[in-house]
Amino acid sequence: MQILVITDEAEFFQNVHRLSRQVIGGARVTHISRDTWSRSPAVSFGRNDVCIVQPEYLRMDEVEQNSQNAFAVIGRVCQNNVMPDSWLPVSRNDLILRLRELPVMTTEATIVEEVVVQSPHVRLAQFRVPTHCRLIPKLRDRLMRGIQDYHVAEGTKENHFCMALEEALNNAFYHGNLEISSELKEDGSSRFVDLAAERELLSPWCHRSVSVTELVSPFGLWITIRDEGNGFNVQAALDRCNDPEALLASGRGLLLMRGFSDELFFNPSGNEVTLVLYSESQDRELPLGTNNSVGTERRLVVA
Repeated sequence: MQILVITDEAEFFQNVHRLSRQVIGGARVTHISRDTWSRSPAVSFGRNDVCIVQPEYLRMDEVEQNSQNAFAVIGRVCQNNVMPDSWLPVSRNDLILRLRELPVMTTEATIVEEVVVQSPHVRLAQFRVPTHCRLIPKLRDRLMRGIQDYHVAEGTKENHFCMALEEALNNAFYHGNLEISSELKEDGSSRFVDLAAERELLSPWCHRSVSVTELVSPFGLWITIRDEGNGFNVQAALDRCNDPEALLASGRGLLLMRGFSDELFFNPSGNEVTLVLYSESQDRELPLGTNNSVGTERRLVVA
């Protein structure tokens, strides 16, 4: 169950969001603009989801009674209908009472994992993660587990790869899906964190997710991370890595990813990255057509 707030005014959304969280502690409150809603909203509705709209957004024949003095108009969605069965204008106090009648949220945003292949020799797993930045540490720890499970690396090399992986996940969540500039981190304020928390609840950012593929074996670990953002200019970012002055503003994360991964691949649009960590086990069986020198050089590939 989700509460969808249809408005163009930040103050109205904040008021509804505050009331919803006070009445239903675990409520998932999301936002969509009036224009997007009128053009057929790209929202996946579930049974008994709730829409809350500013009264002036609806025609008089769409509501059950005069909504001129109402604080909001509330509608319940049934059977996945795009529009609620009926709209009911409510005062602020009535809205609180209506919210109290809603079922308590029983599901929290979580990581969905599908294990495609699992054996002592290889594991292939796929993850889909909603854009909630608090899930980054949990996802990072799960992906790092493959290093121990298949004895890929340990000590300093393992710790360094953990830093590269966390940087890649941060990029996907903060810069990719939430589209927050790294420059906000440089001014010493809380604007970066505050904007992330706000956009996690607002459309279109709140409807995005991060997809991760893990392939791990005694030969190494391959992790592909893809976000639903607009990507970035990979070559321009690489050029900044070679400019010490430019690195003062941005690019340090990419430098860590490049330095602490054995290989790094980007897709052309810049919204997908693959980090590779080759096994350092001396007794591993090498693939056909390779020799002991393969994998010792670090290279960066832009597909």
